[in-house]
Amino acid sequence: MKKLKLYTALLISMSLGAAYAGEGWLALTTVPQDADIYVDCQLKAKTTPVILPLPSGNHQIEVKKDGQQVRLNLLITDGAVISKKFVLIDSPPSLFFKGKKVNISEILDPKRDSFETEQAFQARRQDLLENREVLIETFNQAVQQHDLNYQAGVANLDKKAYEINSKIFPVRIEWKAWAKVFDLPKQSYIFATVDQAKALWQEGQQKPVFVSLADEDNQIKASKFMLTGMDKKWPVVNSFRDSLLDEQFGPKMVIIPAGDFLMGDIQGTGYQNEQPVHQVSVGSFAMSAYEITFADYDLFTQATGGEQLNDQGWGRDNHPVINVSWHEATAYVEWLSQQTGQNYRLPTEAEWEYAARAGTTSKYWWGNEIDTDKANCAGCDKQWDYTAPTGSFAPNPFGLSDTAGNVREWTCSAYEKKYQGAELSCTNQDEDNQLRVIRGGSWYNWPRQLRAADRSWKAVDIRVNNVGFRVVRR
Repeated sequence: MKKLKLYTALLISMSLGAAYAGEGWLALTTVPQDADIYVDCQLKAKTTPVILPLPSGNHQIEVKKDGQQVRLNLLITDGAVISKKFVLIDSPPSLFFKGKKVNISEILDPKRDSFETEQAFQARRQDLLENREVLIETFNQAVQQHDLNYQAGVANLDKKAYEINSKIFPVRIEWKAWAKVFDLPKQSYIFATVDQAKALWQEGQQKPVFVSLADEDNQIKASKFMLTGMDKKWPVVNSFRDSLLDEQFGPKMVIIPAGDFLMGDIQGTGYQNEQPVHQVSVGSFAMSAYEITFADYDLFTQATGGEQLNDQGWGRDNHPVINVSWHEATAYVEWLSQQTGQNYRLPTEAEWEYAARAGTTSKYWWGNEIDTDKANCAGCDKQWDYTAPTGSFAPNPFGLSDTAGNVREWTCSAYEKKYQGAELSCTNQDEDNQLRVIRGGSWYNWPRQLRAADRSWKAVDIRVNNVGFRVVRR
């Protein structure tokens, strides 16, 4: 029997009413479903999915399968449901070729240590290279038959997006270890329509994912993807660019999954306008991976005959657009929506902070220290005196670059001195409040203004050389 290795992945937490005070629930799913579930050393279930009522407090959870086990400590609070998933990962699928089993990893990169002599290794390597097409065809036939031994991953509906009726329904894919040799995106999603999301929800939230293979430029790559039971080919999306009417493309967009987060000055070291700290639920959406560049914005001005904005001599092309007012940023997203047929706008303040934090609770997405090589700011060790080309620094875990530093970014939310709800929505151009929230810090700002919780404001008609914007699509 194949050796199985268990690993855990925290999905999401959602709040439900408890049957009585002092109790919560643990919702468990395992792949495969027949695993032994122990809570505080007592066997509670032998198959999943299962929901276990548990008293509030700390509990030890153990999942066991074929001699493998994983333990974790879990805090249960009143009225909460904690979802946990345990995925069984096995060895790469094998093909029977010339009297010997060959796994996918060996086709990609034969290992010298499994052969007695160098000559035998080189002969086997050459044999595999010459018969790649036959091996790929054999693999793809098994995939077409939905042979679970060839399952490349598990697809999970973004439950939070489904529950709050998002316009975008990303289905998140967790790849098995063996499939990652195909250079698959670390964060992989497929888009589901409302009807497809409903069907996936009703049939069970987890679906096997299969990949077909192709030989491209002497490299085996994943070429097609499918979910069993959904009767269609699914493109796997990590990022995308919508087409414009003149055969150009809009900004690169990345998928931001739905979720909950604590908004505001979590550490208690910020400013008064970052209070009160409060929990916010955010639906799934797509956000531009980079701040909108001069190259992006100049397409708009050329198409509409608008004014070309001043780059201060710091660079156009892939430098973030600056000297852009809120009204001008809003005009750009309206034009982008018309060009693509999609719903683009500026992010709300809550969406911005959720995306910038990317699941973290520290001052910056990388930690609590500024780390001078992470951003373009006044207190950073940088090579640019002003704006840096977008993407010059590592992206955050959601795939967004420059959420800290480079330029501040307009949001669509009206500014309030303390959080009272305006951060959750967009305001229109005709409303009385002429102040809009800007976020993210800039080349001009010191590290304290680069924190994920930091917030400032500008009047809607002002242009400054350290403020730009990014866009979202819902």
